Amino acid sequence: MRVIGITGGTGCGKTSVLRMMERLGCFAIDADEVYHHLLRYSEELRDALREAFPDAVSESGDLDRVRLGQIVYNDEQKMHELTAITHPPIIRQVEHILEVGEKHNASMAVIDAVFLIESGLDERCDLTVGVVAPREVRMRRIMLRDGISEEAAIKRINAQPDEEFYREHCDYILDNSVDDNSIHDRTVGFYDNLVSGIITKKRRS
Repeated sequence: MRVIGITGGTGCGKTSVLRMMERLGCFAIDADEVYHHLLRYSEELRDALREAFPDAVSESGDLDRVRLGQIVYNDEQKMHELTAITHPPIIRQVEHILEVGEKHNASMAVIDAVFLIESGLDERCDLTVGVVAPREVRMRRIMLRDGISEEAAIKRINAQPDEEFYREHCDYILDNSVDDNSIHDRTVGFYDNLVSGIITKKRRS
């Protein structure tokens, strides 16, 4: 089973690319959905987060994800603490899901993960794709999607790597600068090139 990793900053449209690849027949894994599943069902993960981020715990003892996001997006060190706690169980679950795909004879799996490279999950991939878009476009999309202020959207963008990071570390780039159907056409073209063998391996040695 060939494994393709998709990454990029918030608001770039990587999840849209994932869903298009899924419609084309790929076995799709959304790392953000994996994280939310673990938050719901893993008491061990919730306990670790409560201990590390007591200010994100509500009066009822529940983990307030909105408050947690506000904390980590405003503090680089806190973001590092969060990823140190969350990345290992997410990666383990992704590996388990990949095993399921292999058992079902899937020919191609696609992983959508914002932390694909930073976590080392890219090493599990045969090829990595960076989805990029200008800051102002991303900001507009985030504000519309999540109903947040411009200031909050900027903080989210600033907490993640810039476009050059993805251009440097990914094997293939999909530009999603325009809000039209062109990203669909480019995704289909990318998939067709994968299947036909035009895109066969990583550029990096």
